Amino acid sequence: MSKTWTQCLNTLKDTIPLAQYSVWVQPLKALEDGQTLSLLAPNTQVKDYINKNLKPQIKSAVAQHNKQLKIFIGVSPKVEQKPSAYKPQATPLFEDYTFDNLVLGNANQMAYGATKQIAENIKGSPYNPFIIYGGSGLGKTHLMQAAGHLAKIKNPELKVLYVPLMDFVRNITSSLRHNTIEDIKLFYQSADLLLVDDIHLIAGKEKSQEEFFHIFNFLFNGKKQIIFTCDQPPKNIKSLEERLKTRFSQGLNLHLTPPELEMRAAILLKKAQDQKININLNEDVALFIAGHITSNVRDLEGALLKLKAFVDFSKMDSTMISKEVVEAALGDLIKPAIKNIDVNDIQKEVAKHYALTVSDLSSKSRKQHTVLARQMAIYICHELSALSLNKIGKQFGNRDHSTVIHAINKIKDKLLESKETKDDYDLIKLKLANL
Repeated sequence: MSKTWTQCLNTLKDTIPLAQYSVWVQPLKALEDGQTLSLLAPNTQVKDYINKNLKPQIKSAVAQHNKQLKIFIGVSPKVEQKPSAYKPQATPLFEDYTFDNLVLGNANQMAYGATKQIAENIKGSPYNPFIIYGGSGLGKTHLMQAAGHLAKIKNPELKVLYVPLMDFVRNITSSLRHNTIEDIKLFYQSADLLLVDDIHLIAGKEKSQEEFFHIFNFLFNGKKQIIFTCDQPPKNIKSLEERLKTRFSQGLNLHLTPPELEMRAAILLKKAQDQKININLNEDVALFIAGHITSNVRDLEGALLKLKAFVDFSKMDSTMISKEVVEAALGDLIKPAIKNIDVNDIQKEVAKHYALTVSDLSSKSRKQHTVLARQMAIYICHELSALSLNKIGKQFGNRDHSTVIHAINKIKDKLLESKETKDDYDLIKLKLANL
C-alpha cells in the first residue's frame, strides 16, 4: 500500500464519521505511481459515493502529506469484471398490509398513530429507531409494512427495504462464504427506510450482530429511518450485545397488546367480508367468537377459516350462522355453553346470589354492589342465552347496546383480575346448570 495513503487514512479516520470511514474509505485500494495516487474502489457504487460525498476530504488529507500528488479515483478492474457470487434480494411488502386494512382499537391506537406519523415524515421523524414489540400474531408486521407502503406513496423515490431477520442472517452467512460482505452492507445501507422483522432473533449470532451494528450506525448517522418488530422490550433480549441494546432503546419502543373484545369482534367482521372468506357474520356472533378467542389476531383468523370450511362443507346458507353453528364448527375452540337457560332464571339466580331483588337488576341504581350484580347477569345472559345484545339490554331496564357491551367487558376483566368475582361466576353457573 502507498505510504502516503496509509498516512491519509489516519487523518481521515479522525475527520470522517466512523460509519462513513469503515464503509466507504477503508475498502479503497491505493497505488502510488510517480505523481499520481490511484484510489481503486471495489465497485462503481463505492466509487460514485466517494466522488459525490468524500472527494474534498480525501484531497485535503492527501495535500497535507504530499502536495505533489494528483488523485485518480476509479474501480479495481479485477473486482469490477468479476460478477458477484451472491446478491441479496429485498422481500416484497405484503400488498394487504396497509393502514386502510388495519382494524383500530385501544390495543394498537398509539402504535398506529406513531407508525403513521413516521411514515409521513421519513426524513424528519424524531422516533428513530422505532420498535414495535409484543406477542405473536398481534399485528406488528402489518403496522411496520403499512409504514413502508405509505412512505412509498408519499415519496415514490424512497428506497424501502423489508427484511425478516433470518433472511438477514442468511445473507450475512452467504456473503462470508463468497467474500462479498461489503456488497451486503452496501445493499442495506442504501435504504431510506429499513424494516426489520423479529429483530430478537439476532440474539446469539455474533457476526450478524457485528455487521448489523455497522449498518445501523451508518443509517442512523445518515438520518435514515429504521423500524423493527420484536417479541419483547429490546433491553430484555438475552445474548444481545450491550451496544445494540443501547442503540435500540434510544428510540421509541411501543408495546402492542392483545386486542380487546370489541376490537376482536371488529377484526372478525372485517375479515369475514374479505373475498377469500366471504361469509355473513353478524355482530352478535362475532362478539360470541371474540369472547372465547382472546389470544391474538392469527387465532381469530384461524377460527374464521375453520368456520368458513364448516359452512362450505355443510352446504349451509352463510346467512344462517348462529351461536349454535359456531359451537358446532369450533367445538375445540369454544367451550360448550349450558343450553336453554331462560333470562328470568339467570336474573333470579344472580339476584339471589348477591342478596338483591330481580327489579334491582333493572333499576337505575348506581350502587357498586348493584352495578356488579347487574353486569354479572348481563354477562351470563350473553354467554348462555340466545338473545341478541339489544334484547338483553331490554331485559335490564331497556339499556342500550353499548351499555351491554360495557358490562360484558367489565366482567370479562374482573374474571381475570378478581378471584372473588371468578368464584361468584362459577357458583352461579353451577346452580344454573342444575336447574
